[in-house]
Amino acid sequence: MQSHTFSRTRRGVAIPLNSNGVQNHLSRVDLDNQRASTSRQIPRSISLATNASSSISHAHSLYHNNQVPANFPPTYVARFHNDEAVHTMTYRRLGQTELIVSKIALGCGPIGGLFGNIEDSMTKLVETAITHGINYVDTSYWYGQSRSEEILGKVLAKIPRQSYYISTKVGRFELDFARSFDFRADKVLENLTNSLKKLRLTYIDICFVQVHDSEFAANESIILYETLPALEIAKHSGKIRHIGICGYPLAHIASIVSKSTVRIEVVMTYCHASLNDNALGEYVHFFQSRNIGLVNAATLSMGLLTSEGPPPWHPASESIKETARAAVQYCQSKNISIEKLAIDYGMNFAGVSTCLVGMDSVERVMRGIEIACSSGISELEQRVRDRIMRRYFDRLENANWEGVDVRNYWKRLKKLGLSALATHRHSSVESLTSTLTSFSRSSSRF
Repeated sequence: MQSHTFSRTRRGVAIPLNSNGVQNHLSRVDLDNQRASTSRQIPRSISLATNASSSISHAHSLYHNNQVPANFPPTYVARFHNDEAVHTMTYRRLGQTELIVSKIALGCGPIGGLFGNIEDSMTKLVETAITHGINYVDTSYWYGQSRSEEILGKVLAKIPRQSYYISTKVGRFELDFARSFDFRADKVLENLTNSLKKLRLTYIDICFVQVHDSEFAANESIILYETLPALEIAKHSGKIRHIGICGYPLAHIASIVSKSTVRIEVVMTYCHASLNDNALGEYVHFFQSRNIGLVNAATLSMGLLTSEGPPPWHPASESIKETARAAVQYCQSKNISIEKLAIDYGMNFAGVSTCLVGMDSVERVMRGIEIACSSGISELEQRVRDRIMRRYFDRLENANWEGVDVRNYWKRLKKLGLSALATHRHSSVESLTSTLTSFSRSSSRF
């Protein structure tokens, strides 16, 4: 049975998928003239899997001669990495930066305690990820109010700095709702300096400004004329290498990019390049025309696309949750993992360089790497994914939780017994749910 190539056009944008989920493979990193688009081609990717046995043998030969294989990423470190794992991982250029990032990246929200305690050794978890080819690590002060950065600092001290890229975020700091956001230049530079100390690093590869929903309007001018110029100063001083913007509302991110006089090189977006919402497709050309690299986060839509289902405080409407439950049940009836379908979709979304996944155990790290390094989902999995896209998710027309009335959401939280967290002092549902994520003690949403 021939599976369809495109999902239904949502908001006038057709989001392409390869018919069998397999990426185009290049023999080397294509550094220039790669315009990502909504065509069949998945841009800026390489695979080192061609002629695997002979290539691995050659790699081992170079390893013993203290040479780096020519087609390995710049982050490869002989005698540290698992050569075969690096060989099979796919790497892509991140926009027009010099960063060649792995197809899957390690999100460190779980390390900060966002989803409960981690039982596995933090050192083993991070080392396993990096030695097996993941070369991009993302963290933030917000993840446990510096807990994630402090733990990473101890772990990364034992790992070669050349072997990974790392990003952190500024703009959102405390759980005290009255001072949660602070985009002032002095606060941002102070926070960045503290993050470097906690991470025990002399520089960070990417520093993102966290942008949120209703807070954006009041802070846009501060972001444009204080925050971004402050980060440009940090870049010139060598504290960071690249400047980025991250957040949920795509329109706000695009607004900053279009108005900023400071060069923005990377955008991280979440829950907008997933099975239930592929609205990022509308903005791909906009970002790529400005040579901006795209990082896709939360491809499981904060638990919607998991067998366990979303946490009770998830901001999606009941119609979105019901649709997601129906899709999950259909996958279960076919003995197919919707998590695998969703992660593969997010990794292969047109224009995306890397897919950020929060992983709270060595087992989940290896499972994510297995999905990233596979030749794609099976024909049966592709048929099932095509079916749930047509039968369920296309009907949502990219419905999301931007602009949801915060007072009604607050009332719903009180009914759920979350009155301590349900505060009307938040001006947006997106901001409030981000805070709730920090308090959540549910299992990690791999």
